[in-house]
Amino acid sequence: MENRILVLDDDPCVLEAIDLSLTYCGFQVRPLLSGQNVFSMIDNFEPHLIILDYFLRGEDGGEICIKLKSNPLTSKIPVIMLSAHYEVGLKVKQYGYDAFLPKPFDLFLLINEIKGFINPEPVID
Repeated sequence: MENRILVLDDDPCVLEAIDLSLTYCGFQVRPLLSGQNVFSMIDNFEPHLIILDYFLRGEDGGEICIKLKSNPLTSKIPVIMLSAHYEVGLKVKQYGYDAFLPKPFDLFLLINEIKGFINPEPVID
């Protein structure tokens, strides 16, 4: 069974780069351009990990992360927060995410971060 990753980013280019890279590494990826319907998507897709951009249209990634981590059904799903604003990375206690990567980021660094939470086959070093 493939490990499932939900990716939310409102930049189509970033979303496509993450989607292609993670799919190549053996993950099943579900990309979303906004946080709209994210919770129904989580219920249906049952991701093993969520990659969440902080700045999204509508509800921001921090608010979504707080809701995820406060819900007993989703609180154990690891969340990697992405942002071009470094100060977001200092707010782990406020938002509850499990890891932070500043934009721009290296895709290999993102993959290594993911492998720290889930271990897909095949492993690429």
